[in-house]
Amino acid sequence: MIKLSKLTDYAVIVLGYLSSQAGKPVSASQVSQAVGLPEPTVQKVLKLMSSKKLITAQRGANGGYLLPLSLSCISVYDVVEAIEGPLELAPCENNSDNDCELSRLFSPQQRWNKVNLAIKGTLDEIRVSELVKVVS
Repeated sequence: MIKLSKLTDYAVIVLGYLSSQAGKPVSASQVSQAVGLPEPTVQKVLKLMSSKKLITAQRGANGGYLLPLSLSCISVYDVVEAIEGPLELAPCENNSDNDCELSRLFSPQQRWNKVNLAIKGTLDEIRVSELVKVVS
């Protein structure tokens, strides 16, 4: 079974809340209270999404996090990649581990590439706006 972490689900919830704020910066504490998630968890999700430019972090007295894009412009794949990292279904798929033992036995790229592309394509077609209930 392919299973995403709870953080990915939380990220979609946080995006829904940020969307409801109409471009107004909100703190991690405000997000935490509004969506009912622990503040350290919200901070981690916000940091990961900010590093991938899904959301914007503003510093200063009136700072906070805001959503610069419409949820219809953000794909589920964008969120998965921001929270989970690159989607890889097979070990050795991206050749990042030069010492991968399995790569000596077979070429996982040839076997799994079609599957990976299909899953990535499907996740890229689904918009976050299709998954969220905007929290106000």
